[in-house]
Amino acid sequence: MKKMVFLIAVLLFLYPLTSEAGFKGGDGDPGYWFTGDPVEAPDPQKPPIVFIHGLNGSSSIWFDENDMSEQAWKNGYETAYIDLYPDKDMRDNGALLASRLREMYEHFGRKMILVSYSKGGIDTQSALIYHDAYRYVEHVITLGTPHYGSQLADLAYSSWAGWLAGIIGVKNDAVYSLQTGYMASFREQADSHPNRAKTRYYTLAGNKIGGFGSVLFFGGVYLNMFGANDGAVVEKNARLPYASNVAAGKWDHFSIIKGNITFPVFQSLLPIGQHASAESQTEKVSYPYIRGGINEGIKEEEFSVEKGVKEITVHWLSNHSSGNIKLTDPHGKAVTGFSLSKTADVFKGGFVHSATVKHPVSGKWKISSSVKQKEAYLFVATFDSQLDQQIAKTLDAKTSSLANVKTAVRSIRYENGKQVEKKGLKSVTAKTLQQNLSFKQAGMYSVTLDISGKTADDKAFNRTIIKSVYVNDKGQRFEQNPLH
Repeated sequence: MKKMVFLIAVLLFLYPLTSEAGFKGGDGDPGYWFTGDPVEAPDPQKPPIVFIHGLNGSSSIWFDENDMSEQAWKNGYETAYIDLYPDKDMRDNGALLASRLREMYEHFGRKMILVSYSKGGIDTQSALIYHDAYRYVEHVITLGTPHYGSQLADLAYSSWAGWLAGIIGVKNDAVYSLQTGYMASFREQADSHPNRAKTRYYTLAGNKIGGFGSVLFFGGVYLNMFGANDGAVVEKNARLPYASNVAAGKWDHFSIIKGNITFPVFQSLLPIGQHASAESQTEKVSYPYIRGGINEGIKEEEFSVEKGVKEITVHWLSNHSSGNIKLTDPHGKAVTGFSLSKTADVFKGGFVHSATVKHPVSGKWKISSSVKQKEAYLFVATFDSQLDQQIAKTLDAKTSSLANVKTAVRSIRYENGKQVEKKGLKSVTAKTLQQNLSFKQAGMYSVTLDISGKTADDKAFNRTIIKSVYVNDKGQRFEQNPLH
C-alpha cells in the first residue's frame, strides 16, 4: 500500500494536474498537432483557437518564453497547435494544414478560430481558399503576416545578397514565395477566388523595430524605406483590403506573438460575430545603397553621402561574427560604436555589425571588413534624406533637380527557385529605363537598379533599388509598386 501511495505521489509530481505544467510545443515534425490544457464546460460562444507558426518556426513559439497558451486557457478557450514545414511555400503548407484542420474540426466538433503568425497567415489562406478548409473555420486573425510579401525576401534573392543568402541557407521555397512579385501573383489569384469571401479576416500589425543592436534592428532600418514596420514585415503589407485591420501597436515581430502583450488586444475579436475598425496607411519613399559579395581577407566599399542628410545607418552582414569593421568619413575620421547581433527572419543564421551617424559629413565614405577566413557579406547603407523624393521623380520621368542620373540594371530570372538566367546593362538613363526593363519569359525576376548622379549643388549620390517581378505562363506581370 505504501509503495502504491509513493508511486501515485511521484506521478503527480511528474505530471501535475495544473495549467502551469503546460506544453513546450511539438518537436517540429510537419503535420503533428496537439491540443492544449482542457477547459471545463467550454462556452459555445468561444470557438477553439488553433495557433499556427510562421517562417523557420514550429509550435514551440507559442510556449518558449510565451504565455499565449496560458492566456487562452485562463480565458476559457480550448486550443490546438500544429507544426508545418518551416521552409516550404504556401502550396505545400496549405495542403498539409487543410488536412489537419479537418482532423481538429472532428476532434472539437465545431468551427475554430485560427491565429496565424507571420507566413503562417499565408499558409492559412492557401488552406482555406484552395483546399476548402474554410468550412472548418469561424474566422482568422493574422499577426504580422506579410500578405503582400517581404522586401527582405526580395533582398535575399538579389544579385548583391546572393552570396550571403546562399551560404547561410536562407534560399528556400518559403523565402522564395515571399518575394513581393510572387506574392502579388498569389494575391491576384487568391483574392479573386470565390472561397476567399467565405471567411472573415482580422489583421494585427506592429510598428516597433527594436533598439540599436537588437536582432530586428537591421531588418527594421532597411524596411523603414517602405514604411512603418515591425523589424521583419512592413505594416501596410500586413493588411488586407477586405479584412478588419486592428490599429497598429508598438510591437516588433517577436513581441506580437506574446500572450500577455497581444492576447488582450485580439481577445475582443474571438467571440463569434465581432468586428474591428479599419486603419489607413501612409506611403514613404526612401532608397538604400547596397553592395555584397565575397571577402577573402580585406574588403572595402565606398559610398557617397550628399548634403543635408539627417542620418545614415550602415550594416555589414556576414556569415561570420569575427570581422573587424571600420567606417571612415571623407576626412578620414573613424566612426566607432558598432553593435553586433545575429540576424533574424529571412536572414536568420547570419551576423550583422551596425552603426548610426547623425548629420554625416557629405562626401565619399568608406567601410571595410578584415577577416581571417573567407566571408560572404552584404553591405547596406540607409539614408534619412529629402533627396529620395527627387530620385522618385526622376525614375517616374518627372522633372527633378538631379543631373546626370545613370542606372546600372541587373536582372536574375528564376524558375522554381533555381537561377536560369542573368543579364546586366551598365548604363541606362532614366528616360530609357522602362524600355530596358522587359520581362518576356515566364519566371521570377530579381531586378537590381544601381543609381548614381549629381545633386543640384554638384554633390555625388548613390542609391540601390531592388524589386521582384513575377511573370506567369500567360505573360502577365505581377509586382508591388511598379516603376511607371
